[in-house]
Amino acid sequence: MKRKSVIVAVVLVVVVVAVLVGGFLVYAQHFASSVNQPHQAAGPVSVTGTPTTIPGLRTFQIVPDQTTASYSVYENLIIENKPHNKVIGTTHAVQGSFGVRTDPSPLIGNMKITVDLRTLQTDSPRRDNYVQRNALQTDQYPYATFVSVLAQGLPANYSDGQNVHFKLIGNLTMHGKTNRTEFDVQGKLSGDTITGTATTTIYMTDFGIQPPNLANIAISENQVTISITFTARAVGS
Repeated sequence: MKRKSVIVAVVLVVVVVAVLVGGFLVYAQHFASSVNQPHQAAGPVSVTGTPTTIPGLRTFQIVPDQTTASYSVYENLIIENKPHNKVIGTTHAVQGSFGVRTDPSPLIGNMKITVDLRTLQTDSPRRDNYVQRNALQTDQYPYATFVSVLAQGLPANYSDGQNVHFKLIGNLTMHGKTNRTEFDVQGKLSGDTITGTATTTIYMTDFGIQPPNLANIAISENQVTISITFTARAVGS
């Protein structure tokens, strides 16, 4: 009788474990499919006409050691019971330049900014290695590049030191794909230095990137926030 009771207890434990594991796998698969629904990519912005030289445009160069590019994304760490864990990756490996005119009316043009994705770091080297190898595939696609096409919402006139808020529309190329991207920008020009922040939201799948999913225990969302906090100085200053 005692032996029979032990066998029954073992069977019950096995059943409970099977139910828990099965429930875990179903939940993980459901979460992965729910947060990573397909998103319709915008495609690149078409540039029409012949580029013209803009009079009065000053060229500003990004200062890498005073500039930070970052991404933030939410992941579900199922085993750790952290369903909304925010991950932030940063780098100072930002290069590029753009043109600015303040008089008679503000204009921004000729922007090209490049970020070295191989240098992005979060609080976990293991995560970084996984993302670079399996998601961003930085051995094949090491850079992300943004080229501006249009600025919207600039003020009619500008005074030195004035903070402005506007939209910057252009093409973001990453992982071999190019899509229209709109940055929300705040910044100011003081003398020969421009400082500011540009932020946008993208979806990994728009760029052919599969959101990281480590064995259904660490599952990343598709939506990513990209920010660049920048300092740029006038060339020749």
